[in-house]
Amino acid sequence: MHRLFRPKLNCGFPEVLVSILLPVFNASRHLPLALGSLQLQSHDELEIIAIDDGSTDGSAGILRRAAASDTRIRVVERENRGLIHTLNEGLDLARGDFIARMDADDIAYRERISTQLAAFAAEPGLAMCGTHFDTIVPRGAALPQSKPDVTESRELRVLSRFCTILRHPTVMFRRSAIPDGELRYDPAYPCAEDFELFNRIAEICPVRQLEAPLLAYRLHPDSVSVTRAATLRATHVRFLEENLARHYPEAAGTGFTALAAQVTPDAISAAADLLRRLDALLPHQPPEDRRAFTIGQRVTLYFLYAWLVDLQEFSAARHFVEASGKQGMFRRSERAVLGLVGSQPALARGLWSALVARGEIIGALQNRKLTSVVPDIGAIERQAATLTMGAPPAVSSEGA
Repeated sequence: MHRLFRPKLNCGFPEVLVSILLPVFNASRHLPLALGSLQLQSHDELEIIAIDDGSTDGSAGILRRAAASDTRIRVVERENRGLIHTLNEGLDLARGDFIARMDADDIAYRERISTQLAAFAAEPGLAMCGTHFDTIVPRGAALPQSKPDVTESRELRVLSRFCTILRHPTVMFRRSAIPDGELRYDPAYPCAEDFELFNRIAEICPVRQLEAPLLAYRLHPDSVSVTRAATLRATHVRFLEENLARHYPEAAGTGFTALAAQVTPDAISAAADLLRRLDALLPHQPPEDRRAFTIGQRVTLYFLYAWLVDLQEFSAARHFVEASGKQGMFRRSERAVLGLVGSQPALARGLWSALVARGEIIGALQNRKLTSVVPDIGAIERQAATLTMGAPPAVSSEGA
């Protein structure tokens, strides 16, 4: 038996097995904390399915040590096949009706699994439940606390047509509440597989986001959102256009997805046209959908704007903001900088760099210490330390 025992909480399903899917790829730096946080969950009936997707660092050794000391950890080691294949493989291996996601660089809070199980117990038809989260930035600090914009099923369904509604590593599914064949990641949507899956489930099943942060989500330069940003953006806009055609056809067909290939005046005009069409549709939405629809518009605006700014396409960003009529959605300082793009581009770029630096300084002053954010961080660190010592024992290449 595994060596970690804790009293079980009254979560509604005290004896139920929860399968946790943990894809691993070159995650040795943060993997011990992630594993340690899962091993110390207050809900004890777990299987942790850790699939090493062809790592070339020390991840495999860490997983072997963890499995040797805790029989709840099942390790699969193989060549690299990519995240979507790995997630679907994990779904096939999962024995529990409840299936939770976790990333190898994040930290689950001790009550995460118990709290999500309690939400499923309170709502028997619930199919998918995410949680709010704290965000870890480099140098071990956490961003200021926030609250989720949307938590209820109907609003989440509307918002899921515009963006990914839940942070992927916080999600738990109840397989028996989801129609056969639907709990599957689609390889046609690389880097946005969660956007597509969550939308598909939200359209046909009850879903929920819990307001309490139950996970620390780590931002770092090696994350997919950074290393595969171009693929993520292209897939995102393609799926967004598919949803517009399906649910809001009057807003579809502008051609804004051409931005994925090249930033051109026509593509920028098409993106602005999309925002104007969504504005025209807002009054015609059911009253109970309008708040989520408005949030979806705002997310789309900022997504496209941030895309252009990240590419240093300041002139295009200015045209997009002005043509969409959304100047009022941006800070005065940003509008002033964009206003200089045409006449003094060098000055505009310098001022933009200064704005970014100022924001980073202010943000750093507002950040919280990780020790004050993550419950039981000391116990998690001590558990993690046991996974980084000694030689890795041998395990089967196909896991336990």
